[in-house]
Amino acid sequence: MLNAQRVIVKFKLEEEGEIEFAVWDNPLESPKVINQDVVNFYKRFIRKGSVIIDIGAHTGDTTVPMALANGKEGTTIAFDPNPYVFEILSINSKLNTQKTNIIPYNYAIAVEPGEYFYNSSEATHNNGGISKDKINKHGKYQLQNKVVAVNLLDFLNKEKVDLSQLSFIKIDTEGLDYDILISFKEIIKNYRPIIIAECFSKLDKIKRDNLYTLFDELDFDLFKLPEKFETKEDICQIESKEDMRKWKHFDFYAVPKERVEEIHS
Repeated sequence: MLNAQRVIVKFKLEEEGEIEFAVWDNPLESPKVINQDVVNFYKRFIRKGSVIIDIGAHTGDTTVPMALANGKEGTTIAFDPNPYVFEILSINSKLNTQKTNIIPYNYAIAVEPGEYFYNSSEATHNNGGISKDKINKHGKYQLQNKVVAVNLLDFLNKEKVDLSQLSFIKIDTEGLDYDILISFKEIIKNYRPIIIAECFSKLDKIKRDNLYTLFDELDFDLFKLPEKFETKEDICQIESKEDMRKWKHFDFYAVPKERVEEIHS
């Protein structure tokens, strides 16, 4: 155990009641708040009682509201390879167990399973990414030990996860979203979950085009994610490759065309 320092805080939600959340006591960690607006945002996308997946879960600040939207009867699977944040994520998976069912895994998701270097631009390893190369774009601060990555489809099949119940996937992997999405393209094609992903600031034109094309070919519509999860914010559809270059860095959600009217009603 790394014994990362944490503080347990409580939030009062109008619908879910009192929620506990473990906050990493790290000066570089941004403040984390669990509120009803965020939970309600995820309720728009998540079919309660389904299987949902958080790739790049960090300490669980998205995992917990996702899991609250999914409910105790659902299964919320959370992946993060960083041992420091995973320790806090594990604590959060054990809180609110009357309202959530979170299963955390200390793995990265990658096209090829195996061991990877984990680098960060921050000495505390608050954020970072994996690479096969020792010196890489994620920063000069490297974990002493390599981290383990798994292929998502192979892992879920091995764990006998019922993919017919899959309704939602969130992915945040420091610019590697496209490669990872391609690695489980068959899951997207066959089970058609709603997906939240990131268009990273450093992505070039080709990679942004590739992100759009991937979902367009799978018959999904893309929408820019509201920055503060405000459910009343105007919907902004991404209608072309060119639209992927309107913003330097943004999150988006991808919805199967057959469900767009349902989600936005």
